[in-house]
Amino acid sequence: MHTYDTRPMPDDGLKLCNVAVLAEEARTVTLAVPVNRLERIAEQLTRRDGMVTGSVALAMDQGRIVADVELVATLEVRCQRCLEPMLLPVESQSRVALVGSDADAAAVPPELETALAPEGRMRLADLVEEELLLALPAAPRHPEGQCPNEQGERKTESFVEPTQRPFAALGALLKPGRSKQ
Repeated sequence: MHTYDTRPMPDDGLKLCNVAVLAEEARTVTLAVPVNRLERIAEQLTRRDGMVTGSVALAMDQGRIVADVELVATLEVRCQRCLEPMLLPVESQSRVALVGSDADAAAVPPELETALAPEGRMRLADLVEEELLLALPAAPRHPEGQCPNEQGERKTESFVEPTQRPFAALGALLKPGRSKQ
């Protein structure tokens, strides 16, 4: 007997879930998180519409909960070269150890990132948001030559102001054989 004729709708990841149980069952959760619900990246965006899609595959690895996080999004950020809005495609994947406390994080191998999941519970959207924070560049810029006002900048760059050397004549004044006055 088939329960669904199609795949279930993706989860938004906003509710608290028991990641320990999901990891024991080796479950993969497909996510579609609204960008406007991700508060920690809000200040870096010029628009907060759209969705972050991806998945979180949870499993147990050497006695710890591990999540393989994959996401895809297109975010609108401000180009730091021209200060105009630009679309930034983001694709990211990482392996994260979910730990109960900061003390547990110290025992995690350095190749794994860590995230807190007190009592084995957390919002999967928090993992997605953390991954986005790590994937966003510190100073996003349009690809070279694609800033909207770059043509105007090139015209002003072609003018080179002559270099002034205020102490250039000082050498001539200090030459030996010149009388001191």
